[in-house]
Amino acid sequence: MATEEEANRARELHADALVKHGAHAVGVASGRPYGKRGFVVVAYVSPGHPHDLPETVTSKIGKSEVDVAVVKKIAERFAPE
Repeated sequence: MATEEEANRARELHADALVKHGAHAVGVASGRPYGKRGFVVVAYVSPGHPHDLPETVTSKIGKSEVDVAVVKKIAERFAPE
């Protein structure tokens, strides 16, 4: 179970790697809607777009290390009007 601070740190550390694995955006949210405890990293992927996302990413704050769940959310890329 990750705190919001730990999840945000994991997002900062791993956002570029998640994009390389198919995400077009990366955020942090409460894990409750996804059936997870604490906070999670949310990787947004386009419908039908191939992706290979890890199940967790690691957050390290000081000497403390925690695995943060990565959840996939299908969403179209934002397109400016």
